[in-house]
Amino acid sequence: MGYLITFLIGVLALLGSLYLFSESVKRIKTGSRALAVVDELLEERSRKGKYSYRPVFKFTALNGQEIHYRYDVASSPSDWELGEKATVVYSVNDPENPMVLTYFGAFKWAIILLAIATPLLIISGGNYVFHSYIKQYLL
Repeated sequence: MGYLITFLIGVLALLGSLYLFSESVKRIKTGSRALAVVDELLEERSRKGKYSYRPVFKFTALNGQEIHYRYDVASSPSDWELGEKATVVYSVNDPENPMVLTYFGAFKWAIILLAIATPLLIISGGNYVFHSYIKQYLL
């Protein structure tokens, strides 16, 4: 029973990953693009006393509005430098919520769900294959 639940969770995570991947690809294809510049690096202190750095991107939308976007991911050491450029994709209706076109920036949750789904499917699928294979020798 436990392996069945593991398999079902793995399938749901895989389907969620595929859905999020297709939504990201659709957003990349249909969104407006802009060149963003790292305008600021916000210094954030963790509970352990270490610092991480979160970039703030600045770009101009098609309507002329200047957007400042705090990136979702902070890192130590910083992955970004002041003045570094990146391409962002945004919806004309919602320019305040852009997607930074990096591998993780575009496919973050799809990658995370796939990383969860893979071992669950391998473990539960391997158990199923093992039991169906061993039955022919035990009966």
